[in-house]
Amino acid sequence: MDWTKTRSHIKSSNLENVDYLISIDETGIPSLKNINSSSPDHLRWFTISGCIFDKNDINNIAGAVTELKNKYWENGFYHNHRIYLHSRDIRRHQGPFHLEKSIYMNFRKDLDSTIQQSPLRICSATINKLDHINQYLYPEPVYQLALEFMLERITIFLSKNNSTGIIMLECRGWREDNELLGQLVNLLNSGTRYMKPGDFSCIQGVYFEHKLTHNGEKSYWPFELSDIICYRINHYITTGIESDNFHIIKKKIMGYPNHIHGRGIKTFP
Repeated sequence: MDWTKTRSHIKSSNLENVDYLISIDETGIPSLKNINSSSPDHLRWFTISGCIFDKNDINNIAGAVTELKNKYWENGFYHNHRIYLHSRDIRRHQGPFHLEKSIYMNFRKDLDSTIQQSPLRICSATINKLDHINQYLYPEPVYQLALEFMLERITIFLSKNNSTGIIMLECRGWREDNELLGQLVNLLNSGTRYMKPGDFSCIQGVYFEHKLTHNGEKSYWPFELSDIICYRINHYITTGIESDNFHIIKKKIMGYPNHIHGRGIKTFP
């Protein structure tokens, strides 16, 4: 199946001829409707983040995530489903993360340790939607604009390392995924304001997956890490506070230590 024509699911063979897997997740809502100065931060700001994994590290990271889940839940399952490390549920202590306080605190420490020890690179793009609509008469769609910034940063990383990669996005729905794929393919084929089409040749596929398999027995852990990391970046940008959670990931952000902003962390406008 041609990944440029219709939504495709990732296969192990897709990784054989590339160097990196990049998973992308989001925090916030891309809609520009009803945004004003009194809108709460989660409506005013939209962030997408990408985690870049060397394919040679994937098995070790997967093993570490599985080990974490197995430590706190029998066989890593909860109510007959694989534990999914969802940032919102973790923060709210809900579902499988409604743990006794001391156990919960230990889990959070182990989660941070797992992230800290995982070899990965991070890039992100955040749109201040209120400033966006105030600054531009015809503001560009937020998700598409953020993805454009992300593609540029992923390409810079891959090109610098003379490498190739594939991108993995979360499934939403057949129509929505194919519309998004079409937008991405158009960007890759047409280039952006700062990159020519040939610059994107290092990106050799865009694939879609659900966070959990239909039978609930398997989760796609790259999304789990991307989700947690994306929230931490969004929180840092919207509050300006370098929390302990942010420090866990800071060294992994592209451009660290001197040029995080503008490289690994892009804010617009």
